[in-house]
Amino acid sequence: MATGRCNCGSINISIPAIPEQSAICYCANCRRAGSCAGSIIFIIDGKDVKIEDKKNSLKDYTDADTVSGNTITRRFCSNCGSPVMSVPGGDNPTVYLKGGLFDRLPPPTFKSFEQEEPDWLSILKPGSANM
Repeated sequence: MATGRCNCGSINISIPAIPEQSAICYCANCRRAGSCAGSIIFIIDGKDVKIEDKKNSLKDYTDADTVSGNTITRRFCSNCGSPVMSVPGGDNPTVYLKGGLFDRLPPPTFKSFEQEEPDWLSILKPGSANM
């Protein structure tokens, strides 16, 4: 069992295990939604995701202005703003669970919208730009 949570702890997530398949998405929508260079996502069947939301903090945003043209529902904590998951429309059982919710974050197995990856990511070397 793997567990994760939003930044304020209002939303707790459990899944059977950290998935073997993950991605880093560089699309503009994921970058804006997470205020980051790329969003680490676990690609998982929605029925395997258990959500505990005692404060009713989980909210949805329907994102119809996507690069792919597909409408997606973005779920987030309304208390701290942490992105939780993206849910494609239709009958697709797959969800894109945000990897940053979990303490153990394995490297992604592939890149999505790789052409949008910022060039500067490759110039940072481990230990070269510490805060």
